[in-house]
Amino acid sequence: MATRFPYRETIFGLEDSIVSTLGVVVGIAAGTDSRYIVILSALVIVVVESLSMTAGTYLSNKSQMELDLASGRHGFLSRRHLISKSISDSLFMGISYSLGGVISVLPFFFFSPLNAIVPAVTLSVVLLFSIGYIKGKMAKINPLRSGLEMSLVSLSAALLGYLIGVFARTNLMKI
Repeated sequence: MATRFPYRETIFGLEDSIVSTLGVVVGIAAGTDSRYIVILSALVIVVVESLSMTAGTYLSNKSQMELDLASGRHGFLSRRHLISKSISDSLFMGISYSLGGVISVLPFFFFSPLNAIVPAVTLSVVLLFSIGYIKGKMAKINPLRSGLEMSLVSLSAALLGYLIGVFARTNLMKI
């Protein structure tokens, strides 16, 4: 039985990691201007979240397949295939999440935190747009619209992270 490529897990892993990591590092950079704290936070979030997303994908996919199997919707699907597919999908999620997170934090290794914000956002926008564009081409829908949708919907989290960081720097640092 041919197995489909896990597009859903790959796109979800990349998008979620780029956005969450970018939101965290931009917020912490704006709030602390500390390269050590930004990079440490990024490493922690990428490692913990990639493991969490891997486990969550495995458990949710396996649960869905077990329910489908029990209801007869996948009558020919073997238990071995069910577990193998769940493991494969979860590994794609974890690897995609790790890659996306690393890309979002790269500029912070080369620039001071406040100077790394614009390159990090730019790199993330380009990557998110590219993912959306490629998905649009593959799905035979408008690739520009798909790229813009992926970029704009996703970047709201980064903006929120930045605003929280600025708020914390101006208000919470006085506490």
